[in-house]
Amino acid sequence: MPSDAQLMQIALDDLNNSSLSLEDRHRALQELLILVEPIDNANDLCKLGGLVAIIRELNHPDTDVRKISAWILGKASQNNPFVQKQVLELGALATLTKMVKSSSADEAIKAFYAVSALIRGNVAGQELFYAEAGDKMLQDILSNPGVDIRLRRKGVFLVADLAECQLENIDQPEMPFFSNHFFLKSVVDLTASTDLDLQEKALVAIKNLLQLRTTEALVFKDFCGLGDALERMKQQLEDLMLDEYHRDYVMDVEGLRKEVELIFQAKLGKRNFAHQEYGRKKIGGREL
Repeated sequence: MPSDAQLMQIALDDLNNSSLSLEDRHRALQELLILVEPIDNANDLCKLGGLVAIIRELNHPDTDVRKISAWILGKASQNNPFVQKQVLELGALATLTKMVKSSSADEAIKAFYAVSALIRGNVAGQELFYAEAGDKMLQDILSNPGVDIRLRRKGVFLVADLAECQLENIDQPEMPFFSNHFFLKSVVDLTASTDLDLQEKALVAIKNLLQLRTTEALVFKDFCGLGDALERMKQQLEDLMLDEYHRDYVMDVEGLRKEVELIFQAKLGKRNFAHQEYGRKKIGGREL
């Protein structure tokens, strides 16, 4: 039996054959999609020069070819700094970011999956993401109710993940869009969604964003309307608890909502305390 590396090489040889039929191209990509899942195979794909072939397929006229190629890159890059570095250096992030705007929801979702896999836990990838206006792309996804709900869930999940990464690496400069009032509002506004899964993911993102040094309590209160949003959500969850089938899940979301409310109030309290302390400071060189 041929090894996984040999099977990958056969599939790559097929992809490099310009006369290959579309059906066989799909087959070769599907085989690679399965083969790259183990981290050692993903690393071998790089060593075989396979990333160049996969990235080239991102520009193929067939939607399915582009979709599966993005999916392969996402799988190979996930939690794999070695592959992340290779893919980023080959410039695939810019192409993938554009693909997220595809009219095909499936293509957009797989491209977003690949983008997320490339930048999670990767500072260089996050800087490139910002340089490619990734924050604008994210904000568009979150603020547009016409976007596929699956993509919106993935979008706000990525926001939560990036904020958590920031909290875990306090010496790393914070991403500028975390201080963008309109960006923060697009996250808070998701709490008004009728999709409970999206609401839950929005709460996790808000929880992490509230704990960042650069986010301001008054921005969440006055510009984003977080206090009112949390109160409205409380009423909505109370109504949903009447449904016994979903009660346990709704109670979990309510617990998260309360946690966010406590963090928000604590941040407001710190801000008010700092303001009071400032008022006591020296006036005319004397301590009041």
